[in-house]
Parts: sequence; C-alpha cells; structure tokens
Amino acid sequence: MKSKWAFIISVGLIGIGSSMLFFPSHKYKSDKTLLVGTNAEFAPFAFVEDKKIIGFDIDVANEICKRLGKEMQLKDMPFDALISELALGHVDFVAAGMSHTEERAKRVLFTTSYLSGNPLVILTLGKPASLEDLLGKTVVVNEGYVADLFMTPKPGYNLVRLGVVTDGFLAVKSGRADAFITAKSTVGEFLQSHKEMPFQIESIPNTSESCCIAVSKQRAVLLPEIQAVLDDMASDGTLHELTAKWNLL
Repeated sequence: MKSKWAFIISVGLIGIGSSMLFFPSHKYKSDKTLLVGTNAEFAPFAFVEDKKIIGFDIDVANEICKRLGKEMQLKDMPFDALISELALGHVDFVAAGMSHTEERAKRVLFTTSYLSGNPLVILTLGKPASLEDLLGKTVVVNEGYVADLFMTPKPGYNLVRLGVVTDGFLAVKSGRADAFITAKSTVGEFLQSHKEMPFQIESIPNTSESCCIAVSKQRAVLLPEIQAVLDDMASDGTLHELTAKWNLL
C-alpha cells in the first residue's frame, strides 16, 4: 500500500514540476499588460516624486507599452535584483538605465542602446581628481552598475560598493569617501540642489554608459517588437524630446 501511494504522489509531483517548467512564473493581469521592472532610486532615469515613480526610463517604457497597445505595470525593486527577476520571467522587460554587458547578456536579451555618450565621472568635494589622484583612497561605486564593473579590476583603491545612488553622493558630502564614480547623467540634479558646496566632477576618458531595454528570454517575442518601437521613437523625434525633457542631451 505504501509503495502504491508513494508512486501516485511522485507522479503528481512530476506533473506539477513539469507544469512549472512550461508556464511563466508570474500571472498577467491580462494579455493587455506588460510588467516592467525598474529601480526607482536612479534619478533622472527612475525615481519617486510625490509618491509616484517618474523619470526618463519610465517615460520610455510607457511609450513602448502605449505603442504596443499594452498597459504598463511597474515593479520597483533593488537594482541588483533586476536581472534575476527578468531571467526568472517575473517581469517582461526592464527599464532602469541599464547597460548591455556580456555577463548580463548570458541571462537576458538586450535592445540596441537608446541613450549613449554618457561618460563616467569622478565626483569629489573641494577640487577635481583623476583616477591616479585617488590611488589608495576610498572610492564609492554603486553595486552592479557600470562604474562598479569598470573599477573592480583596478588595483590600488579602497572600493566601497553601495546599493543606492543617493548614498554615493552622501558618502562624499559627509567625508566618508574621497570620491564617487558614477554616470554623468546622475549628477546634475544633485549638484543643482547643493550649489553651496564646492563639488567637482571630472570625466573619465574613454568611458561611456549606454541605456538599453532588457527583455526576458521567456518573452523573447517582445525583443523585435520593442526594438521596432525604439527605432520609430528615434526616427520621429520622441527619444530626442524625452532626453531634452530630462536634461540628458
């Protein structure tokens, strides 16, 4: 009797496991909805204002969904969780100021870049600094960002990884770090709101962040559709208007 019931239970478990392999791990509100992952701590790409997530990438994602005839449902999460959630199929695509890297491309799909020419910069307090000036000093980057990938192989720095862009600025402001390395596009709003302090920025030569939409491999059919929309947005001037709106020109 025991062996009979064990066989029935094992067959049932195999059936359940098989169904999990063939069906997405999240349920859509409807076939008219696209679930979009983002990290709302990365102004001006995605951030919270008046309890609402706004930003350049949110506008881009909204326009993509609109042109595909879908409703957009945002899912805010830590930046370092975005690729995993996308790979698992928990979101359809990610719009979060994300750059294409070879490592990420092993797990998810990428469109071509819709924003480029965004160099890495060194933010310091008092006087500008080069990478050579910072040898032996404390340098902050955001974990998983392009600046992190750029600095990790370089020896001679006390590299500190923080999860939130704002924390990088505050580390320099409070004197807990000598410099913060980030994309140039992220510093404008901070400098504007701290005009009374002598912050300096120095571009790092031959560096550039790019922005791509990352798409779940479980929703691979979306990639050419989203790419076509981005191409149209570039051709009709929509991308230019959005980059101007968010001071990213």
